[in-house]
Amino acid sequence: MIHVSATPGPYELGQTGGEVVDLLGRLRGGLNGARRSRLIELFELDPTKKCGTYSTGNRQKVALVAALASDVELLLLDEPTLGLDPLMEASFRQVIMEEKKQGRTVLLSSHILAEVEALCDRVTIIRSGRAVETGTLAELRHLTFTTIIAELVGGAQVDLSSIPGICGLEMKGTSLHCEVDSTGITELLRRLSQAGIRSLVSQPPTLEELFMHYYGAAKAEAPEAAK
Repeated sequence: MIHVSATPGPYELGQTGGEVVDLLGRLRGGLNGARRSRLIELFELDPTKKCGTYSTGNRQKVALVAALASDVELLLLDEPTLGLDPLMEASFRQVIMEEKKQGRTVLLSSHILAEVEALCDRVTIIRSGRAVETGTLAELRHLTFTTIIAELVGGAQVDLSSIPGICGLEMKGTSLHCEVDSTGITELLRRLSQAGIRSLVSQPPTLEELFMHYYGAAKAEAPEAAK
């Protein structure tokens, strides 16, 4: 097992990035040399520079290279892309997908929900230090609504207000926008199909929407619990 924090520990100003990578590797029992070289190239890290000259992003690269070059079965990554630019974030995602295919287990803690959504097979939402929901994204999406955007056949008449679980219903001419939970989506699609559909877009909630939906519900319940 190896852990990477978002704030790598203090480095001696006289050490180079490469020396720190090797030091951290020796603490674990050694590094895969070929993987080390590939990761240094992928993350565009200059291992010959002194750590005192590194930016926050480059220090983060040192920790990532040291962790990912180690032969371990489990990686604990805490805010691993903090300080990285978008190109390096993409490189990080590429490496993690490769590691998953090789059978490594990765536990990722991040406030960048798009990153979690792209990389994780299972997600746990933590609130006030406690795990409050866990499951695959498909399972967690049952907690909130699916957005439906449709263009109906001209002149079509359809009554959707009685469908259970529907909200935010807007009809402008032949254009429809609404949200519906899992209890009503089948009936909604049946009625739209009967009316005639020119186009339809179904958007499942993103992880960020799931997160905000859950936290919003928790905050709304808090005053009730306090009574």
